This record gives sequence, C-alpha cells and structure tokens, in this order.
Amino acid sequence: MRTNGRHIRAFLLTGVWLIVFGGLAACTHEDYETGDGKWSYMRADFVDAYTNGNALLASAMTDDGDTLVFEKEWKTAWKTDPYSVYRALLYYNKVGNRIEPLSASMVVVPFIAPVSKVEGGVKTDPVKLESAWIGKNQRYVNVGISLKTGQQGNDAKRQLVGIVCDTILVRGDGSRSIHLRLYHDQNGVPEHYSSPLYLSIPVKQLLHKAEKGDEVMLTIQTYDGNVTKTLAF
Repeated sequence: MRTNGRHIRAFLLTGVWLIVFGGLAACTHEDYETGDGKWSYMRADFVDAYTNGNALLASAMTDDGDTLVFEKEWKTAWKTDPYSVYRALLYYNKVGNRIEPLSASMVVVPFIAPVSKVEGGVKTDPVKLESAWIGKNQRYVNVGISLKTGQQGNDAKRQLVGIVCDTILVRGDGSRSIHLRLYHDQNGVPEHYSSPLYLSIPVKQLLHKAEKGDEVMLTIQTYDGNVTKTLAF
C-alpha cells in the first residue's frame, strides 16, 4: 500500500512472526501525571508518521485528519528509513501549535489474504479482543488484541498473526459486506502473560472507496468463544 507516494511499513518483533499476510507490533503506555508536568498535555493518536531524509520522524497525520508537525525531528527506538511512512500509536504533548513527541509504538499494517490462498487452513487460536473500530478518516479498521506469551528458553518458536478475507458480499442496494477473520497460530508459545498488539487494516485493500452502508464483519476467536464485530462505514 502507498500513501502520498511512500510505502507504509509493517513490522516484525521478537517472539512473533510476520506471515505473508500480516504482522505484529507491541504497544507501550506511559504514565500520566496531573498538574503542569511533562505528561500534563499528553495525547495519544493512531497516526501515519513520516520520516525525513535523515530517517527521523518529522510529522504525522492522525486518523482524525489532523497534521502534526513536530517541534524537533525525533528518533524512535525502532529502525526507520528515509522518506517513509510508518503506522504508529503516537503519544505526544500538544500546547498550542507546538507538538512534542513522547513515544511511538509500531502498529501492524497487514496484507489481507483471500482464504483460498492460506495454505494448511485458517488457524484461529484464541486471543483477547480489546477493541475494534473504523478510524474517522475511514482509511483503516483498527483492532486491539492481547496475545498470551511467555519465556520458552532457547526455543525460537513464534506466534503467527494475519488477516484473512472469507468473502465480499454485494447486497441488492449495492452496499458491500466484507467478511474477515483473524488468523492466529499460537505455535506452541507458552501462555503465561498477555501482551497487547494493534493492527490497522487498510480499507483500500478491501474497497476502492468505502461508501455509506458498507460494512466490515471481523471474526476473532477469543478465550470466551467466537466474537464477530460488525463495523459500519
């Protein structure tokens, strides 16, 4: 996928494999302080973050359509390339027109695979579903989940996560219903504690342009059973 002529990057983290149709990224959270301290004006947004020629984050576009130009170019804890776009959960201070980035967690931008292309069948090991919503600018379907993980010695097994498209139905009025499933293979990784993950599914991979009446039906196997979220445009 391209945005403003530049690729949006997906990511691979330790303990999780990015499979051909998906990836994973962990989310961190900073403590909030009251008063007039460092975190007093902190905000958090899902963004497309843009790097400059020095591979530093220089600006971002939020899902609400706001452009954030950073007061100072900012180096992330994760590797970035020059003139690229990265999907991220950005924590920042905003005072007037001043934007001070505080931290940024990488967010997955999965490629969506047709169910017919998934070798070995769709694996649906359970996860914990935290939230699912369509961004205000309707560019992404955002999903928050938690995976069970744990230490496994020298064993390099990794979990697999992705998005599968079962079908796209066209109704009599022309509106469309896109049926998606979360692919998750625990792959023998211990389930000792939960680790939060966010995915942003590009709407343009589903529809050339979303219209009123279109919907995404996302099915996720949770520890409490199968859950289907219906998200309308």
